[in-house]
Amino acid sequence: MNSQVVKRELQQYYFDVITNWDCRSYEEFVSLIAIQINRLPCIQLTGMYKWMKESSTYHLISTDLVSKELLEEGLNSKDISKDLFCFYSYEKDYYLNVTSGLLLYVRFSDINSISILQTIQSETRKVLKLAQQMMSNQDIYPFLYEFSISVFTMTHKSEILKEVYRTIQTFYPDNVIQFLLSHDTELDDDIPIQTIAYTDDETKSYSYKAFVTGGVQLENVDKDSRKIYAPLTGKQGVYGVIQLLLKDSPGMLLERQISCITHIAHTAGMAIENVSLLETSNHLISDLKLINDVTHKVNSNLDLTDITESVRDKIEEVCQASEIGFIFRHSENRVDILSASTSYFKSKNSEAFTAFLFKEIDYPVFKGDYDEYPHLPYRSLMVIPMRQEYEVYGFVVIMHESPYYFTFEVYKLLQSLIQHCSLALSNAILKEELQRAVITDYLTNLYSRNHLEEVIIKEMKVAEKGSLILFDIDDFKKINDEHGHPIGDEVLKQVANIIIDYSKQAFVPSRWGGEELAIYAPNTSINEAVQIADKICGKVKTSTSPSVTLSCGVSFWTRTINDSVSELFIRADKALYEAKNTGKNSVVKNVKLK
Repeated sequence: MNSQVVKRELQQYYFDVITNWDCRSYEEFVSLIAIQINRLPCIQLTGMYKWMKESSTYHLISTDLVSKELLEEGLNSKDISKDLFCFYSYEKDYYLNVTSGLLLYVRFSDINSISILQTIQSETRKVLKLAQQMMSNQDIYPFLYEFSISVFTMTHKSEILKEVYRTIQTFYPDNVIQFLLSHDTELDDDIPIQTIAYTDDETKSYSYKAFVTGGVQLENVDKDSRKIYAPLTGKQGVYGVIQLLLKDSPGMLLERQISCITHIAHTAGMAIENVSLLETSNHLISDLKLINDVTHKVNSNLDLTDITESVRDKIEEVCQASEIGFIFRHSENRVDILSASTSYFKSKNSEAFTAFLFKEIDYPVFKGDYDEYPHLPYRSLMVIPMRQEYEVYGFVVIMHESPYYFTFEVYKLLQSLIQHCSLALSNAILKEELQRAVITDYLTNLYSRNHLEEVIIKEMKVAEKGSLILFDIDDFKKINDEHGHPIGDEVLKQVANIIIDYSKQAFVPSRWGGEELAIYAPNTSINEAVQIADKICGKVKTSTSPSVTLSCGVSFWTRTINDSVSELFIRADKALYEAKNTGKNSVVKNVKLK
């Protein structure tokens, strides 16, 4: 029989003992081990002896078939050291030190073997060490089992930490407990919690080492007390550290405490991780539902205003932003602020800022302390590009006065939301451009005469009053004859741009035909319209190249007087004709008296 066979058989014998554990004491277990060794064919007799400190001798504690008196007499007649490794009285008798203060007596039935002896000693030491751990922990295992069941059914981190605190206090009521948690864990005033610092000095601390390495750290405070730093470990990370101050803990008790705290910390870490994953899953589900709801709503609508208002309302709901701007760049590099934008982006102050964004930024921006644009009253800034394939056609700009107001999670959510809505926004903008192209003069970018008439017809049904201003470029044929039609077209564009600049948001600047242009001004009196016309005529005279002047006729309608669109046009045309015949470069009004 060789040592490998002995090792296999002993391991099988010891496994049976461990898995069928029903021992009430360590001595009873040791006796069972002696019996298992005696089952080996090469062994004739075995016995286990325990060192007694009081008498400084060994006493038999096993129940072997050999008589107790014989074994005790044989052992006590020898001068055996407590630190003995191997001693034999004659050829086949050996005494082996298998653990501190415990001797194993072995008598071979036939030829002896040092390798077999070493195998018996090694395997017996392993099983006795395991038995000591099981005996020391068997009283806390039921309690820890209940703890595990409890924390794994909880759905909030604060509940788990409270249960950890209660459990540790139950085992160690006289010791001081402190939780050291990462910054992304919510705090609870009911239990002692601190956040882990990341300063240079703190990186040398035991708590930091436990947090970074995921291993238990032990700090000697003084000769009578120690601190245990047990990390709250999960499979994917470390979520904090339990700090426990232990006093008057001898070696065996300290080892047991470390084992208990480590078990609690690991179980709590796994429970916290599960809750974190659940929270993350719930957030993702909520975010996906939000994105799905918004994209479903915007994809079922091709009205640009409705789409941008829906997106704006959802952004406000998600992050409580102070200002939200929808900025769109046309192919000719003209920038539009969409109507769903909030007040700042409709003010004069925003014009330079939006131009700066288009010039300097073509990528997503997430800033908690934005200072790249001077005098901007907003510190938190998110800029999310609207893309169609690889081309950026606009931005959604989200701002708040407070620094670091938006979280990165909110930024990523809004980025996904805008990305999912980009196609609907692009289609709505394209539709609006096509609709505008139908009602817009290509050369001057003014509305067509048909659109002007449709607007006035609607206005006369619902509004109280309005004014029509007709312009005619004086001696325009001369410009074409002297400079050519391309220059004449440029003059038309210059005049049209001035008319657009002086038109309020509700005004309808239009091309009446040829060199005749018009503005319809809703809810504007004739005197207010004359003032606008005077300003436009003055600007055209000084700003066009080659310089031209305008003749202008103004008419007015009000609900108190019976009127029609055709009569409004006729009166404006008559006033224009009068301005032409009285020296040009003038403004004439025509008022219906009855």
